Amino acid sequence: MPLTHEPSKSPLRRYHHYIYIIFWALSSSLVLYWAGGLSYLDALLLASGAATQTGLNSIDLNRLHVVQQATLWGVSMVTNVIFVNSLLVVIRLYWFRKRLRGAIHEAKVLCRTQRNKWNQCLSENHPPRGISLERPAEERPLLEAMDGEDRSSEFLTSGRKYGAAGTISPHITFCDSEAEYEIKQHRRSLSEPDSPLQRSCHDLNDIPPLPALMWQSSIASYADWDEAQKEELGGIEYRALKTLFVILVCYFVAFHLLGIVLFMLWVLPNRQYSQVLADAGINRPWWAIFTAGSAFNDLGFTLTPDSMDAFQTAPLPLLVMTFLVVIGNTGFPCMLRFIIWTLSQFTTYGSPLDDELEYLLEHPRRCFTLLFPSAETWRLSAVLLLLNAIDLFIFYTLQETPQANDISPGLRLVNGLFQIASTRTAGFSITSLNTLHPATQVSFVVMMYISAFPIAIAMRKTNVYEEKSLGIFYSDDYDDEKTPHQSDSLAAHVQRQLGFDLWYVILGFFLIAVAEGKRLQDHPADLSFSLFPILFEIVSAYGTVGLSLGYPGTETSLCGEFGGPAKAIIIAMQVRGRHRGLPHALDHAILLPCDLVEADEEGGRPEWWWKGWLRKKGTDLGSLFGGRD
Repeated sequence: MPLTHEPSKSPLRRYHHYIYIIFWALSSSLVLYWAGGLSYLDALLLASGAATQTGLNSIDLNRLHVVQQATLWGVSMVTNVIFVNSLLVVIRLYWFRKRLRGAIHEAKVLCRTQRNKWNQCLSENHPPRGISLERPAEERPLLEAMDGEDRSSEFLTSGRKYGAAGTISPHITFCDSEAEYEIKQHRRSLSEPDSPLQRSCHDLNDIPPLPALMWQSSIASYADWDEAQKEELGGIEYRALKTLFVILVCYFVAFHLLGIVLFMLWVLPNRQYSQVLADAGINRPWWAIFTAGSAFNDLGFTLTPDSMDAFQTAPLPLLVMTFLVVIGNTGFPCMLRFIIWTLSQFTTYGSPLDDELEYLLEHPRRCFTLLFPSAETWRLSAVLLLLNAIDLFIFYTLQETPQANDISPGLRLVNGLFQIASTRTAGFSITSLNTLHPATQVSFVVMMYISAFPIAIAMRKTNVYEEKSLGIFYSDDYDDEKTPHQSDSLAAHVQRQLGFDLWYVILGFFLIAVAEGKRLQDHPADLSFSLFPILFEIVSAYGTVGLSLGYPGTETSLCGEFGGPAKAIIIAMQVRGRHRGLPHALDHAILLPCDLVEADEEGGRPEWWWKGWLRKKGTDLGSLFGGRD
């Protein structure tokens, strides 16, 4: 199969992601609108905020019906970055199964061709008289097993074994009759280097390499294969994808449950905050479920109208939410690799699971768009820590000590960590942002704008060599012609990302300035509705963060004060910002073990590629490569 990329023929492209997000935004907006109490534009703004994990709200959520609240919570679950990328793993497994189905059909045809050539070769060289060359159809394997033959001979290079972690292929054995024994002895002579029979059948060497699955006719169709046989044919990558999917599902469910349980255990016996929720008309178990989901999905919606301002003196929920915010978005690639590495340390060396985990660690981009090599994961972790440290330093040095309530230094640190973690993705606020120092507000604008940069740059930077088969970017074809310094340098990636995003923000800012120009001109003294708060709102929408400077006398985001055209622009900015940094296509190329051998023998891959493709730990998997070191 071709190993080159053909992006134009990829069945999964970026516009499919647009369709997915817009579908959930539109469908959930209808539910919100039909439930009552909202104009359709407000319903669409809330729905698009949930589908893009933005969380800008034009109306207080505690005024919504519980069905509307549950809709926002559910939509944020199915459009979460982790959920969507897990669907891509499912799609890739589907492509694998489709490829397996085709490979089985191709192998069936090739095996029949091989048998016919064998029979023709034997008949031309006069086998013993009275002996039938073929077995009954119901007993013949598709790829004839020749007991006692020299499997190291050049003639039989197409008969390589490949199994799942050291297993051998399923096969059927027969009791040899005297006639059959003579046939096998006659066939064995074909493998002798100086045999005239071998020279007369030299064309059999041209048969492509296939895994030595001793198929019987009764199990030749794809539907008759069990999962173990599919894993054997699919190889290590197919099994690694299945393992990765299980890890992703457990990751998604376990951390949601962890947040819910911790919030439940904290709020149910807590009289002070139970009263806060009761005053706002919020059910405590539902608050725990909604808040855990909103934090992990980086939604930023809260059932309390003042975001998390009422919880300034509650360190436990703030710390739990900070943890969920980080591992649900910016820290997800780092946490995922850490979990895979941890599991690999507790598995038996050389076991199938150990092979699968090791393959994920050694070839992460081959299987998942948000799983990076070790060095890049460490770099990503360092960048995230550095950005948060810079933002925390600015927040602490410029923020005045609150006078209204006595907050200890420890609580101030917790508040600061929570606010900084929320600034780059989630959009929760621990205090009214319009009371912060102007320089702090500017730093928040910068952090919201670059929120997607670290992961987006890591995706582009690791999209090289064999890992390039999964993510396809528009600039890939041009990058291949450049030197490594030109195409892969950090500065080149940053410049590309800055130039790509900036004009969208400027365009949205200009359009809202046009739409709200009359109000801006009529009330020049209204600093809460001026160009900088509008720019803050635009960057928050495009960065899918959800922070807002708000407006005096309201508990909603500033967009609640916008007219219809400006709200529509905010919706468009949210949808467009949700897709920045994504590859424009997902390559559907699937490589089976037999494809790898064939490609290597044809010069399609350098020798180092297949040598590093699979760890060989004393099992017979090495026979896939014909006994090479």
